Amino acid sequence: MNYKIFDRFSLKIIMIIFMVFDHIAQFIPNTPYWFHWLGRVVAPVFFFLLTEGYDHTRDRVAYMNRLFTWAGIMFLGNGILYLIFKRKPYIFNNIFFSMALGIALLITLGNRRNMEGREKTKNTLLIILILFFSSFAEGSLMSTAMVLIFHYLKEDRVKMSLAYIILSVSFFPNPQWMMVFALPFILMYNGKKGKDIKYFFYIFYPLHIWVLYIIGFFMGR
Repeated sequence: MNYKIFDRFSLKIIMIIFMVFDHIAQFIPNTPYWFHWLGRVVAPVFFFLLTEGYDHTRDRVAYMNRLFTWAGIMFLGNGILYLIFKRKPYIFNNIFFSMALGIALLITLGNRRNMEGREKTKNTLLIILILFFSSFAEGSLMSTAMVLIFHYLKEDRVKMSLAYIILSVSFFPNPQWMMVFALPFILMYNGKKGKDIKYFFYIFYPLHIWVLYIIGFFMGR
């Protein structure tokens, strides 16, 4: 039986649905807390697909720059909404920034192989800088750990699964441990692209957060 039934398109659609539930619980008053549980699987799957994009893109630097650009757009939009509505807490959601830093780290680590002396020292300092900024990004260093696990261990699914399970259960009893349930989706990925909805996600992600933030503001008045 072929259990690898999900291509990139279908995984993204499923995760987008779960993501909406998670953010409804974040911004809309009196929604069930278990909506957050559905969202625990979303970021891991997107970080896995991020490493797939890194492997298959024709221009990794352009990929990174695109993510940083959208991160900047989202930082700006988040700030504008906060200034308009003054609703606390501030919108800290910006997975684009975490993803961009993940790609920056992989590029930097990849360039390190052929470096010596001062170049290698500069490379090490750049890695430290990326990790520093990652610690303040959405998902913090957990996101970094997922990027490294998925990129360097994906060719050995057993090692990847074990490392990811250990990372997930290390958060117990915090509900974040439920991200372990992203693993079946990742293992059912068939390596195919499917329909291209790249720019749909770039637009939908910030837009749905901003809409829910505004709706939550008026419902909470």
